[in-house]
Amino acid sequence: ALPSRAMWKLFGCTKKDAASEPAEIVVVNSPKKGREVQDIKETEWFDPRTVGVGREPARATFFAYETAELAKSGAELSRSSRFLALNGTWKFAWSDRAGKVPQGFELPGFKDSAWGDMPVPANWELNGHGYPIYANVNYCFETNPPWVKYSGTDPEYNPTGAYRRAFDAPAQWLERGYEVFLHIGAVCCGCQVWLNGVELGFSTDSKLEAVFKLTPHLQKGRNVIALEVLCWNAGSYLEDQDMWWFAGITRDVYLYARPTQHIQDVEVHAGADGKLRLQAELNTGGAALPAGGALQCELFPRGSEGDAAARVCSFAAPLVSRTADVAVSSVTCEAGDVKLWSAEEPHLYTLIVALPSAAARGGAQPPPQEGGAVAEALRITVGFRTVEMVQSRVLLNGKPLTVRGVNRHEHDPKTGHVVSREAMLQDVKLMKAYNFNAVRCSHYPNDPHWYDLCNEYGLYVIDEANIESHGVGFKWDATLGNKEEWGAAHMARVQRMLERDKNHPCILFWSLGNEAGNGVNHYHDFMWLKHRDPTRLVQYENARLDSGWSTEDIEKIDTNTEMYVPMYPSQAKLQQYADLYESSTKALPLIMVEYSHSMGNSCGGTKEYWDLINKYGVLQGGYIWDWVDQGIATESNGKAYWAYGGDFGPTGTPSDYNFCCNGLVQPDRAPNPALFEAKKCMQPITWEAVDLSQGRLRVVNRYNFRTLEHLDVVWSLTADGVEVKGGCLPALQTKAGEAEDVTVPLPSRPFTALLPASGAGGCREFHLLVSAKWRAAAPVGAVEAGHEEAWEQWALAPDSEVAAVPAQVPGSTQQPSVDEGASVITVSAGDLVATVDVASALLTSLKVSGKELFASALQPSFWRPTTDNDYGAKLQIKQGVWREAGRSTSPAAAPSVVPGEGCVTVSADLTVGSLGSQLGVSYTISSEGVRVAAKYSPLSAEGATPALSGNPAFLLSRAVDKNLDVEVGQEKVQARYKDQGSWQSITVTADGMLPGQPISSGSLVSLAATTAETEAELVVKGFIPTDDTAGSPVMAAGLPAEKPVWKVRRVAGEGEVRAGDEVIFEAADGSGRSLAALADGSVVAVQGSETANSIFEFQINDVPGPQRVGFRGSLAAGFTDVEWFGRGPHESYIDRYVSTRVGHFQGTILDQTHKYIRPQENGNKLETRWMALRGSPSSGAPCAGLLVATASSPEGSAGLGMQCHRYALDDFDGPEVIEQQRVRHGGELEARPETDFCVDAAQMGLGGINSWGAEPLKEHMIAADQAFEWSFWLRPMATEEAGPGQSSHAISAVARSLGGA
Repeated sequence: ALPSRAMWKLFGCTKKDAASEPAEIVVVNSPKKGREVQDIKETEWFDPRTVGVGREPARATFFAYETAELAKSGAELSRSSRFLALNGTWKFAWSDRAGKVPQGFELPGFKDSAWGDMPVPANWELNGHGYPIYANVNYCFETNPPWVKYSGTDPEYNPTGAYRRAFDAPAQWLERGYEVFLHIGAVCCGCQVWLNGVELGFSTDSKLEAVFKLTPHLQKGRNVIALEVLCWNAGSYLEDQDMWWFAGITRDVYLYARPTQHIQDVEVHAGADGKLRLQAELNTGGAALPAGGALQCELFPRGSEGDAAARVCSFAAPLVSRTADVAVSSVTCEAGDVKLWSAEEPHLYTLIVALPSAAARGGAQPPPQEGGAVAEALRITVGFRTVEMVQSRVLLNGKPLTVRGVNRHEHDPKTGHVVSREAMLQDVKLMKAYNFNAVRCSHYPNDPHWYDLCNEYGLYVIDEANIESHGVGFKWDATLGNKEEWGAAHMARVQRMLERDKNHPCILFWSLGNEAGNGVNHYHDFMWLKHRDPTRLVQYENARLDSGWSTEDIEKIDTNTEMYVPMYPSQAKLQQYADLYESSTKALPLIMVEYSHSMGNSCGGTKEYWDLINKYGVLQGGYIWDWVDQGIATESNGKAYWAYGGDFGPTGTPSDYNFCCNGLVQPDRAPNPALFEAKKCMQPITWEAVDLSQGRLRVVNRYNFRTLEHLDVVWSLTADGVEVKGGCLPALQTKAGEAEDVTVPLPSRPFTALLPASGAGGCREFHLLVSAKWRAAAPVGAVEAGHEEAWEQWALAPDSEVAAVPAQVPGSTQQPSVDEGASVITVSAGDLVATVDVASALLTSLKVSGKELFASALQPSFWRPTTDNDYGAKLQIKQGVWREAGRSTSPAAAPSVVPGEGCVTVSADLTVGSLGSQLGVSYTISSEGVRVAAKYSPLSAEGATPALSGNPAFLLSRAVDKNLDVEVGQEKVQARYKDQGSWQSITVTADGMLPGQPISSGSLVSLAATTAETEAELVVKGFIPTDDTAGSPVMAAGLPAEKPVWKVRRVAGEGEVRAGDEVIFEAADGSGRSLAALADGSVVAVQGSETANSIFEFQINDVPGPQRVGFRGSLAAGFTDVEWFGRGPHESYIDRYVSTRVGHFQGTILDQTHKYIRPQENGNKLETRWMALRGSPSSGAPCAGLLVATASSPEGSAGLGMQCHRYALDDFDGPEVIEQQRVRHGGELEARPETDFCVDAAQMGLGGINSWGAEPLKEHMIAADQAFEWSFWLRPMATEEAGPGQSSHAISAVARSLGGA
């Protein structure tokens, strides 16, 4: 039975077109000569129901060659006589107004000699026209669909570009009566097209091609194509993706010719059962088919198309007339024992589909001579695979799939949204090299070349419709996904995506779009996709009954998704889902569509995600956000850097700052450190220690399909980070999903016997490392021979105690001399002189042989340069009390001086700012160096917690017994609940005070709360009365939020405000009004202050712990190189370290700084045993080197966190408002002669759940009550110790002789 008309309407089709091709709901106009002058708003540009006029129906991507030989060779299109490239230079005119183009520009005789040029493909903004705009959630125009009014200073700004290109039509095309088509690969955001002054049509959707038939209007000799391209139109409301708003023609433009009778479309399904099903449609051109007409098909293994002996099968696909213009063919072929396609083993085949010349004949006149046996031949890539959902698991070829994925935008730092095939290949190879097996085309269909590469190299793909209307919101009554007039636009984008991409084996999943709400349009799209292509799964993140998504809670999922694909779930949320549904056969499998937001120094906690994924089958992986930082290559004042939002355009240009920079790789594809962590956590081979003393390990093959036969496994035994023994294990045969025990032939104890005598006594640490490497290069060169696929490392037990060999250290054994002056304490020990400042108790000077090593004092440090995640979680405010804490320490008493044997110890107890924390510090000075010992004691529990400027608090109304708060998304201040949720946190900032200073009665303060939260930012506004009358409502609408509006007064009288105090907030304008909460929960400014409604209890829930606990310093000019024993070679943090191995590393100090797009915390080296900073007389260093060596570390740590930079640490940091950062770009950092360094007992984690509110996991934070005790040496090195030939063992021996780790 045929579906009812209502059902076809539900699918977005009519009965007529549903049976043959997807519907495109358009307004069809007959071609018009010339361009009519009219109001731009009266045309199809701003009609959401008009998605295209005159376009050819979407079809599968293929090119029809004139011979089967060309098709089999996969020849470049330029080798075909039926192809004419139009890429290159076009004449171009630009206007900043919608529809403002020269009158008659589309006419062939129009004089364009005065126009400029524009390359095609290219973005206007990167070629001298307009300026780049970056906005994430909000549109760059006011939200009033379908109309566009720019949000910047010029509301009418909406650029329009006029293009012209002349070409000569190939004579043989006209002589042979070919049909000729214009292919425009992609154009943003919409275009109208003319040929020789005749309007061909109109197109929207900036990420799919528009194809127009030229034949009726093509003429001999010179022809002129003209395009009018509008930057923003109604379709732009569906293209609110998190990327740059660029305009222009962004993909290839060309002409191609087809015989009058030609293959209109081909669809291929190749399953894991070896069956190949072909469906084809033939455009007959109105001519009858000859008897027995059929398509001739041949299937070859990829790469063997020219070898007839290699042919897998051949078959005919009989053609059957449907109408006077259409014939169809459908056939199923048993291909036999084929190799299946997967990302691990991407076996491909090539299907040649030829239309014989005889089959193309018909009608009164025979066709012109084709020069061969075929009218045309197509080349279709085939991969045999089956994707299905079985008992709550996504299966590929019958096996549960693990998705190691990443989201990818099309971005090039120089050409914007124009991405070359070479750049795509670079991305594919990098993804394969870093253990990714899947990619989400976020958030639009990609260039067809991308899918070809994913087919060939092996990447699973989510193909996503070009639909995102984030700026409209997700609520049911607002989202365009639930508005009937936008149904055609949604449906056309989904249909055209599927029809273009349906033959790619790499595509396992269709996506309805991204962050576009949910509603009837998405239901229709989902049902149409499932009807049209039951061989793939359909997903949609917004398919939920809740309008918003949650980090911690499992949403209620709607029916228009076949998988649960949440965004940014916490690790706890995954655990919750696994606990509920691991055993279920009915639940949806969970694959995170976006997770581990890689913005700046991020991706902490990746290990915790993958521990869960590897443990539970219902958790089938996810896609990290995202692949590439969307920076634009820019140069200013001689500095090259990556620009981001806010760097372009006039004042008032919409911007979401650097939120476009979330990549695992930088714009030039240089890895960010998080990429190494992703590779390690996702590695498809893992090891478990069975008995390390015997070298027994268990290898687990986490591939879904392949064995480990392609890998060599090598092992290495290191002593203090240097290899002393190694080898190769027997080849592994471990099958996919299974485990195998192996034994490493470790040498006999003691391992120190393997060391040279000079280093044996000092060696205390041994590590075993195993590494799996590709024995030969992967097919098609995805990875090279020797590429490391996976590794693991374990610490081994030390040898039995061996007497240490005393290190040879310079200096004298005589007792140091002490000069206790009024301002400084100077200790001289041989050639070394150390100075401690009496007023600050800081080590301010360290000299060797009269030369100063310090450029500044060694200073306590409790703050780190603010990361993007810190800003997103408001930690620059929540933890702001610690920003200046290290600079504001003061000794409780004068430092004490205690002589020892061959040393002198100077000690003091420091009070840390106004926080009540204590830092006990001592400097033990001898001829060997200075041993710095510290004991940090957190906030005292005695007494009420002081109210500190910049610290969050809760204001409890005494009259109504409720806390003040502001509902996110609103500005109304109210008293609603008594519990202390994070949304009820009020930031109290005192005028003229640094963060962390105590607030007193009489202080002028601002009260501020979060009024809006998006993926890009938290909007914080201050409390202000709406007007100057008594009883006026108080709103969170003040900008800036820090402006003092209130004077705080303690009810109990003068003094510092502390937790539990009753306070009144009086208007600072002298009006006599005060903040008050009324019985109905409203908050107003009432006249007077002597009322119970004006009294609030100042509550402080938690005083946050510090961001780091340690020291920072700066060395004199001349140090250039660094060597260290610890984790490396790249940076590591408490929640992102598993990709670093313990070893001996070296490099330049300059290279230890990772220049994130926006400067921030970077370069940390976790668990560093020692770090040697080297210089030379030629570099101007005061000595050959300085050894910074761990003497003792906090429990559970093998060393201290250390860093070294040739950049000022303060240049990495930003103020409370990120946009006010002094050094905005990593490329603008100024290298300097001095070296800044850090030595930390602890630093909090980076976090990575998201970058707009989530803090690092609790176990990765420094608790407010956490104490630390640690020590380290600062030891000048002699030339013979610091030379490049000095072994790591010898330096370790020196470090240990000092009492090091």
